[in-house]
Amino acid sequence: MAELEKIIWVSIILMIIISVKDRIKLALPIVLVVAGLIVSLTGIVPSIDMSPEMIFYVVLPPILFDAAWNTSIPDFKKEFPTISLLAVGLVFLTTTIIAVIVHSIIPGFTWPLSFVLGAIISPPDAVAATSITKNLPLPQKLTTILEGESLLNDASALIAYKCAVIAITSGIFSFWNAGIQFMGISIGGIFIGFLIGFIFLKLHKYFNTHSSAETFAVILLPFAAYSFAEHLGCSGVLAVVVLGMFLSWNSFSLFSSASRIQMSHFWDVIIFILNGLIFLILGMQLPAIISHIPSTELPLLILYGFLLFIILVMIRLAVLALFPVFSNQPSLKKGNRFLTQSKKEYIILSWSGMRGVVSLAAALALPFRDNSGFAIEQRNTILLISFVVIIFTLVIQGLTLPRLIKLIKPSTPDKEEEKDLNRLLLKKSNSFLKDFKPANITTENALKIMTEKLKKEQEQLLQTNGNCLDSDSVEWKKAYFQLELELADFQRKELIRNYYRGAFSLESIRKKEWELDFWTATVYQELNTLQHNPASKE
Repeated sequence: MAELEKIIWVSIILMIIISVKDRIKLALPIVLVVAGLIVSLTGIVPSIDMSPEMIFYVVLPPILFDAAWNTSIPDFKKEFPTISLLAVGLVFLTTTIIAVIVHSIIPGFTWPLSFVLGAIISPPDAVAATSITKNLPLPQKLTTILEGESLLNDASALIAYKCAVIAITSGIFSFWNAGIQFMGISIGGIFIGFLIGFIFLKLHKYFNTHSSAETFAVILLPFAAYSFAEHLGCSGVLAVVVLGMFLSWNSFSLFSSASRIQMSHFWDVIIFILNGLIFLILGMQLPAIISHIPSTELPLLILYGFLLFIILVMIRLAVLALFPVFSNQPSLKKGNRFLTQSKKEYIILSWSGMRGVVSLAAALALPFRDNSGFAIEQRNTILLISFVVIIFTLVIQGLTLPRLIKLIKPSTPDKEEEKDLNRLLLKKSNSFLKDFKPANITTENALKIMTEKLKKEQEQLLQTNGNCLDSDSVEWKKAYFQLELELADFQRKELIRNYYRGAFSLESIRKKEWELDFWTATVYQELNTLQHNPASKE
């Protein structure tokens, strides 16, 4: 069966699962992985080869870019010490502890092989974390930490993985050289991400600002950044993350309203499809993985995988306990003095360590032979243990995390924030209209209507004023729409200013930006209709 035909059948299975997912009441990644396992065992559809290149160069860049785009930069900067502790410190500590344990208990594992396995299973997966925790009632700080960790830990783990693979293939390993290499790969990736973003920012004004052209350009950028960085021996993950954050920071003034609306719809569909397909295909990898493992060794290797899963959870629990990342806030729920807010957040963060496709891709990318041409022993063992760890984290932690969040009920973001933002914009808009100097009587009439509209009396005032504007209705409406555009532009500037100073969450800012974009798009459509067919608007 051709690969394209397989993908079509897998896509059909994906749509069927999505249509019945709500009845199952489980997180979609869990349902898809289990469904993939069932499909692979029944042989309904032959397994699709999950090559490392497909994951690293096709799947990972858009997912990382989308996550970086939706990350609040002010919140990220505020929580950067915690994020760096988890994404760098915890990953390297986990890699080292796993390597020591694997070297001690699994026969035939040299130190380089042990470090490779540690680097493979050390990073929680960005796709799994965002997919399972999406739409769950989490505090804003906790959401920022989880998203920031998932963005950066892949980079640190993959760099450690590359150093260990070099040690396996060459037989030479130096902690000093590995440290220098880590710094060089990281700094190079960050620089490339900034460079591509800066070049795009400067060239954008020379492009045709057609929304489809802008959307297509933004689609290509994460693939270009990842490929270019990896080609130069730098971190493609960091390049894409930095690029996404850089463009997100400048998106308010860089792109048109129509482009932002189109990009949002497109990315929602693409990320939804990629997440669904990748988890379904992940579950289908079982036959190919176990085909090279003697049946007598399977129970023991599964036991090793389960043991490493327990160790991963214990390491994360211990590190977060020794380095508390939350202030000792009391619980907002009366009568619950034991579970303070900080303890609730600690429990959730400690249990949010699902592994996923990046770990499996790293295992699959492990070379078959070293530089001398000898076969790398234990490659199949590493692949199976990695798969077992991934399944245990996804099924056990992924199944219980949503229920855990609902059970302990952490304090969620303030529901009044959106209202506060609307009040602020309304206040600023009233000041803007108060200081606005109309150029003629038509604009002055439009200004009066706009002022009353902000006072929630739009319909009544438009009705009472409509009869007195018969002869000048088209010009008046044009003036009114122009005033709406200026007001929308003013509100957008206020949004940008408040976002840059971190006054409101990115979620609230983006939601209001959506309203302004749709408002602007509607006004432009009305103006275009007036210009092409003014008689119909009389």
